[in-house]
Amino acid sequence: MSISFIERSPLMVDWITAEVPDSVGLPVNSGHMVRMRPDGTTEWSLACRRNVEGSWSSNMTFRAIGAEYTDDLGAARRQLGQSGRQKSGLEVSGNPAKFLNGHNLFGSADVADLLGRVIERAKDAIWPDLFERPELDLSDADISRIDLTASWLLDRDSDVIPVLRAMEESVWCPYRGRGVMNDVGTLYYGRTGKGKRAKDWQLKLYSKGLDVTAHPLPRPAYEVPGMLDDVNRTIRVELTLRTAELKRLNMRKVGQWTPAKVREIWEAYVAKLNLQKVVVNLDSVDLTQLGLKPRHVAWLAAWRAGNDIRSVMRPSTFRRLRKELLEATSHDIACRHPKSNVVPLRRVVAITSAPYPSWADDLTAALARGQSQAAA
Repeated sequence: MSISFIERSPLMVDWITAEVPDSVGLPVNSGHMVRMRPDGTTEWSLACRRNVEGSWSSNMTFRAIGAEYTDDLGAARRQLGQSGRQKSGLEVSGNPAKFLNGHNLFGSADVADLLGRVIERAKDAIWPDLFERPELDLSDADISRIDLTASWLLDRDSDVIPVLRAMEESVWCPYRGRGVMNDVGTLYYGRTGKGKRAKDWQLKLYSKGLDVTAHPLPRPAYEVPGMLDDVNRTIRVELTLRTAELKRLNMRKVGQWTPAKVREIWEAYVAKLNLQKVVVNLDSVDLTQLGLKPRHVAWLAAWRAGNDIRSVMRPSTFRRLRKELLEATSHDIACRHPKSNVVPLRRVVAITSAPYPSWADDLTAALARGQSQAAA
């Protein structure tokens, strides 16, 4: 498999969990989890996250950590600077692209700008008693998780799953080992079992076409010409960094995450994958799409089943068939079928970095029209 990075793929922030220094101090939650002592006093309480709905029912969660009332705020609206508030942290968590746009087919790599737009959009839900959004120091916010995502584009949608399966078998990642694919076609480097502590960093590759099948896009998106064709040929490459790794990189502050730094870090981790060793599994490829004739497919299947092809045909016919299959698949049917079903193929699977979509503006306009019609 060859990989051609002709054009640098646009990167985006696909998830963020950050705590913003909060000058407001008002409680933001959807209740508390409380542990009581036997005598009825509170041992500890934990604020539950409040869900705020964004574009096309996409949610992000918010809660104020450390906020509490110091006097009775009552039902009246309060201006900033009054008593009744103390400094706290506002925790923001979720997918900012989906929250703002209703999809994550493309998005922004400007972390501070994304965080500001998310809070601006959610301010009426999280601070209903305030007339204006407070001044928040977004650059000083602490990140505890961030997902950075880019896309690879293949020539055909039928190549996506075979490439991921081939990577699972032949591509290792330092400190993460061999990839593990789940039953829905997502390949993980650094996956942990259920109930275990998540790895400090993780790479995840998956078919975006299967993803939008399981999690459909807003209905107007499917009216955009060319969108679905590109999505079905796309492999998403997602890097997740959690607190321990962010501390090791000394990259916990939002102000450190410029778009250039986002690219630098994503590329550094993806470069750990040695993709030059990928060999496509013949069983995972539609053989007719390789240009093989039906009789070639049939004889190749018989040979893979362990049959001696030489014994059932004339020598001249066998030699001609052997030559044709060697040219098409680089596999020699005069030899015994190997125990492994991974065979070299002459056909090259080319992967290119997906450029910014040509249909991006059309998709944005279609979703805006859809929301306008829904609101009417």
